[in-house]
Amino acid sequence: MPNAVTHVIIAILIVDLFRKYVLKKKNFPLYLILIVGIAGLLPDLDVLFYWVLNVIRGVEISAVHRLFSHTLLIPFIAFVIAVGVWTFWTRFAHILFVFSAGYTTHLILDSILTGKLSLLYPLTTTQYGLNFIPFATLSGTFYIGLDAIILILWLVYEYFSKNIKDYV
Repeated sequence: MPNAVTHVIIAILIVDLFRKYVLKKKNFPLYLILIVGIAGLLPDLDVLFYWVLNVIRGVEISAVHRLFSHTLLIPFIAFVIAVGVWTFWTRFAHILFVFSAGYTTHLILDSILTGKLSLLYPLTTTQYGLNFIPFATLSGTFYIGLDAIILILWLVYEYFSKNIKDYV
């Protein structure tokens, strides 16, 4: 599965491209970039639950990781709430929109690159995914290299778009 840098930067990049080319806005509060980055990593918070449950009960990682937190229902609910509060609580709606984008980006990366996910859990445990990089084959070194490449490409992109100053 993709590592942290990949999840965070891809989520930030997608929202940044949406901001620039769809919304056509130059000003974008930096706290929204922070939120989308955190949301891009948030589904893997279930690993912390695994660590605790493993110590207490000897639970296998497959019983926790990529199950209850890797569902599209979480970003969908956030998106619906954002639409509902848009007219009277715009700032909160923006937070929920970028949260949904970051969270969904994580799920898309995981389901395309490694393994399958129960994207509609707990409604169904049917799994979806393309599994382009099977976890057992090259995944460790591949994802370390992918993190490095994405980080360098992102820094180059920010430098040439003159936005690198936003991150210092």
